[in-house]
Amino acid sequence: MNRILRIAMPFWRRIRDLSRLRASQVTMLILLVLASILILGFVSLYWLDVIVKDKVSIVQSIVTIIAIVIGGVIAGVKLEAFRDFEPHLTVTHDISHRVISPSYVHIDVTATLHNSSRVKIELYESDVRLHQIAPLSDLDVDRLFTDAFVIEVEEVEDKEQYIQWDTLYNISQTWDKGDSIIEPGESHQESYDFIVVTDVESVAVYTYFYNPRFSAGAQVAEGWRTITVYDILESDHRFMSL
Repeated sequence: MNRILRIAMPFWRRIRDLSRLRASQVTMLILLVLASILILGFVSLYWLDVIVKDKVSIVQSIVTIIAIVIGGVIAGVKLEAFRDFEPHLTVTHDISHRVISPSYVHIDVTATLHNSSRVKIELYESDVRLHQIAPLSDLDVDRLFTDAFVIEVEEVEDKEQYIQWDTLYNISQTWDKGDSIIEPGESHQESYDFIVVTDVESVAVYTYFYNPRFSAGAQVAEGWRTITVYDILESDHRFMSL
């Protein structure tokens, strides 16, 4: 019996990693374990009736094989063998603009969401922002730099550093269940319209689509973020002063 425990204990320690598995991985693990138990059950009955009369040897063999199966599955998880079951969106931006009056410019943004995973993805919430990059005064640039790379670094270690550009628009969008589903290999487009004054020379488009499968502690992306900087040509403004 002590020998059985020595064989089993290292694998039981690995089972603690199951708390960090994704739902699809847990399901796969449960199916594999159940299948192995059923197979071993039939094999053990055969051994009992025909070949082996030593029950301790049977139990030892069963524990060893089950432990190897569980260890192999956990190792596969750590090597991301089940990564194909994770949802993943590839988001790209197509941006254009046009002058619509002496004082305003219309900016059109099309976000293309391509499902590059093997599972369907259902949209349920997104955030879209339009930031002004230029022009800025020297004081504004100093403030942005200090907030992003001086104050935050001093107050919080290992915090992600990014410049918080001034926000011109902030759009939040939600979908009802079943309204927007992207099948594997398919693409979906969302369009957004903005109007800015002609003084704005450069903008940044920020989109963030939340992952419906994300939950606290899960090893999946919370969402998919894309940022694109877009320059509005100065030539579009010059004719207005002619």
